[in-house]
This record gives sequence, structure tokens and C-alpha cells, in this order.
Amino acid sequence: MILMKKWIPSLAVGAALTMSTTICAAAVPSSALVAGGIEYGASADYVQQVYGTPTEVETKHHSLWNGEVTEYEYGDSFELKFVDGYVRHIEISRHNGIKTAAGIEVGSTLDAVKAAYGEPDKIRGDKYIYYCDEDRSIGLVFEIENNKVDEIEMGYLD
Repeated sequence: MILMKKWIPSLAVGAALTMSTTICAAAVPSSALVAGGIEYGASADYVQQVYGTPTEVETKHHSLWNGEVTEYEYGDSFELKFVDGYVRHIEISRHNGIKTAAGIEVGSTLDAVKAAYGEPDKIRGDKYIYYCDEDRSIGLVFEIENNKVDEIEMGYLD
């Protein structure tokens, strides 16, 4: 009995250490899908309230979404795609002050991305992909060049 009392706490500590060192991919919550104050699913009206009239608007047929997609461009480095009037994809392609909800922007280091989001769910070439834990068809993608964020995509992952 005395031997068992010593053995059980050791087993518990060992189990706790094993669980704490397990590396898991870090899916992000849908609340993390925010860029420049614009959430995934925000309305086109809301985007215009925040950023004003886009510099360019283009409507295209997109087979992936089985219908029309409207693209808003603000300058040459901030693009939003809307399906049925709601944001489904955001792309930030230059350092322009637009950040994710965790403060990551073009120019941030890969270490900063990992500190904010953990290890990616997938790495495909230079793209570090974080899936949304509620829906793996959406998430965040950070394109990394020279250990720094070169481009950010948020929303639907095609």
C-alpha cells in the first residue's frame, strides 16, 4: 500500500509532462478571422463605413462560389472579396498598417506569427496555413519570404 501511494503521484506527474510536451497544430477560432478591423462575414456596407469607397470594384463569376464575387480594392495592397454581400476573403499584399486581430502584419517575423497563432496546421511551400477550428475551409494564410510575412490571406482557403 505504501509503495502504491508513492507510485500514483509519480504516474500523475509523468502523464502531465507527457501531455504538456505534445505538439498540436493550432487551429484558430473564427473570432481570429479579422484583418484591419474587418471580420470574416462582415457586410459590404460595413466595409465602406470603415474604409470608404473602394478605389476599384469588380464583379466576376467565380465557379468555386458558384456565382458572382465582388472584389473591393483599396489601393494596390488591400483586397476584399464578397459573396452575396459578405466578406469571404481578404488579402493584404504590402506593409500598409493593416493587421490581423493578433497584430500580425506584412513585415512581421515568422516567430511573431508562431507566437500569435502557434505552429501552423499545414505548410505548403512558403505558405503557413492556420485552419479555423469550426470550419476547415476558412482560416489564415501567411506567405513567408526571408523569415518575414510577405502576404496575408484571411477567409475562404481555395
